Amino acid sequence: MCLKALLRRKAMRTIEIDDDLYAYIASQTLEIGESANSILRRIFGLSDQGQATTETQPHELAQTLEHPGLRFKTAVDQFLFILGEAYKLKPNTFDHILTIQGRERIYFARSRGEIEQSGNSTQPKQIPGTDYWVMTNSPNRQKKSMLREALLAIGMSKQAAEAAARTLPL
Repeated sequence: MCLKALLRRKAMRTIEIDDDLYAYIASQTLEIGESANSILRRIFGLSDQGQATTETQPHELAQTLEHPGLRFKTAVDQFLFILGEAYKLKPNTFDHILTIQGRERIYFARSRGEIEQSGNSTQPKQIPGTDYWVMTNSPNRQKKSMLREALLAIGMSKQAAEAAARTLPL
């Protein structure tokens, strides 16, 4: 059975979506009474006026992350994939992630050794398609935070960073 969701584009349109997709959209509600339009605009990085934001990269990242065939074995695989896709969109500013670190650990580096020197059991992994490395031995909540900070550091919008971080499981 499909549930119907209403989306506004000049006139109201009705589309059918699967139950699991409806549940995901509903789970992204931030305020009581928030409309499906508002939720979807936030997820896809669209402005309130219905116009796409001037920055196209967040939309491209959202499209990539929402691809129906995209599956990951682990949260680490998904985390690495998103960082790799972000690099493709913002290669010139990606080195800004190197400033992100914890109290005692380096989260991002140019080599495995840099991360390993910052603590035990860091499990550094190379970000696909890049010369960058990231610490992966952290709770998923921390990975979400690291991802959000990384996307903001390279110049993506807050909406895009939040949407990408929400795709990681807790």
